[in-house]
Amino acid sequence: MRPWNAVLLALALAVLIVVAGPSADLGAARFITVDGIAVAVGEGTTLEQVTEARAVSPAPGARLDVAGDVILPGSGGIGTVEVRGRVASPDTELNDGTSVTTRRGPDRPEALVRTTHVLPHGVASEGSGPVVALVRRGADGEKELFVGESSKRTAAAFVLSEPEDGLLRHSSGLSSGQKAVALTFDDGPSRYTDEIVAVLADKGIPATFFWVGSVAAGKDETIRQVRAAGHEVENHSWSHADLTTLDAAAIASEIARTAEVLGGTRFLRPPYGSYNSVVAEQAGLQGQRLALWDVDSLDWKIRDAASITARVKARVKPGAVIIMHDGGGDRSQTVAALPAVVEWLLEEGYALTTLQQLVGG
Repeated sequence: MRPWNAVLLALALAVLIVVAGPSADLGAARFITVDGIAVAVGEGTTLEQVTEARAVSPAPGARLDVAGDVILPGSGGIGTVEVRGRVASPDTELNDGTSVTTRRGPDRPEALVRTTHVLPHGVASEGSGPVVALVRRGADGEKELFVGESSKRTAAAFVLSEPEDGLLRHSSGLSSGQKAVALTFDDGPSRYTDEIVAVLADKGIPATFFWVGSVAAGKDETIRQVRAAGHEVENHSWSHADLTTLDAAAIASEIARTAEVLGGTRFLRPPYGSYNSVVAEQAGLQGQRLALWDVDSLDWKIRDAASITARVKARVKPGAVIIMHDGGGDRSQTVAALPAVVEWLLEEGYALTTLQQLVGG
């Protein structure tokens, strides 16, 4: 106890001779000790009288956080007063020589809140090539946290289940020695689609079209005619959004709505070639493989047909998937470049085929 506190305690208890005792005569006083300090009180003074005079006021405990640090002083358990080493009742008389001890109330820890959190799974990849298939779906794990209600500090953490990574397999499907490529066209259908189909028909080669569901909606006859001409029509999402920015439910809807409009699809080309494990998993759950590319013609940006052709020539290789566009803007440069691209590939001994025929499966 600090010296000045002891003085105040002695002064407060001294008044009890007058307040509680029958006589102010010091010779009639009785002496007790309060927290080791001798104090005179009147005959018949009870513990309650001492407490009411505020001479004995045990401090309450504090509220503690999970680390044992004080959150709020004085908000813990109530303190106690002991007489002769035992907690006494208020009517206990304080006889001469009685020892009174105050005990600070117990500290009380804050309440704990139990929460569970997802441990997201990752995705591993194997192989190489422009076609990505979901081999094994990943599974999120879960952890349990006990957090202080006020402090928000973590008291304990337990892993309830470990995450399991998914597995993606990249492939080209091209057998050794084959010299084949696949021409693919994105973002249609549009008014340029018929012109591109006419060029392909003139050369007698098939191609694969990745169409946007919202654009293809209501164009059932166009879809039928393009397929009847020997071409594949595949999935390029409903709205051409970056699928990695959407949640699983939205991704699933983008794929399913487009597949329904197109009459069923086997490949999804994610817009901008942007995908993650969630995109791959949602596609795989709907029986779709991701279709990327090896050769980007940049026909959506390059306005010169000769430059588009030169770019394809410089990058093509056996098994390549070439990306061009039949929609999404002015595609007149694509129409102009396509005959030269096809003629050069044929002259170089390449067989031109659909994506499905190229990669199989």
